[in-house]
Amino acid sequence: MLVIPVIDIKNGKCVRTIHELDEETHFYCDSPVNVAKLFRRENFKAIHITDLDGAIHGEMRNYPVIKEITRAVDIPIQLGGGIRDFESAKRMIKELGVYRIVLGTAAIQNPELVARITNEFSPSKLVVCIDEKLNNVVTDGWINYANITPLNFAKTMEILDVKRVIYQDVTRVGNFSGPFTERLLEIANQTKLKITAAGGIGNYSHLKTLVDINHPSIDSVMISRSLYENKFPCQAIWRDLERLDHSLELPKIK
Repeated sequence: MLVIPVIDIKNGKCVRTIHELDEETHFYCDSPVNVAKLFRRENFKAIHITDLDGAIHGEMRNYPVIKEITRAVDIPIQLGGGIRDFESAKRMIKELGVYRIVLGTAAIQNPELVARITNEFSPSKLVVCIDEKLNNVVTDGWINYANITPLNFAKTMEILDVKRVIYQDVTRVGNFSGPFTERLLEIANQTKLKITAAGGIGNYSHLKTLVDINHPSIDSVMISRSLYENKFPCQAIWRDLERLDHSLELPKIK
């Protein structure tokens, strides 16, 4: 089970969210670059970055700091948030050199974009994110319902030659309630997609739950808030971050 740490960026800063992308947002660190370097030092094999401003507003807003991260670490970067057209996708792949891009809202609204990216760059450069709320896919920063179930959306993406999806129940994001294993298994058993689990991972037992499923399609997991709050006994990341940024405070961002 590959563990992928998440760096969520809002207003150029590293944050974490609970449930809604534009609500309950808490600041962690002025420098997402320092966080990326710490994750690299902790020997993570890849990093996921989300431009939260991009996810909400439909265009990438934190490009400069994301570019700095890609230059600062030597491990694969998976990038999402605000990539809604082919030129943006091409820029992230060619100019930034990210390992793969993540489409969510754009995959729902523009399936032709999915097909074009897989044809132009190969399916390995694209991941589609399935954000669920109450058995319905949600878009635009989890605000709007797309009127399609996660399973049907997954099957549609498979037809378009997508090979991997990220699945998360957005009601679990940031609240340590554990992964939605039933839905993960539903998608895994009824498609041939590789699946990265996300949302709700709060401790070691949740990771073990995913490992114990022992399904070859569910091969990786993305973790955010629990890493930043040191929910795993082996961690020293937060202490290291404090040493790097002595002015660190934790005010709430509205």
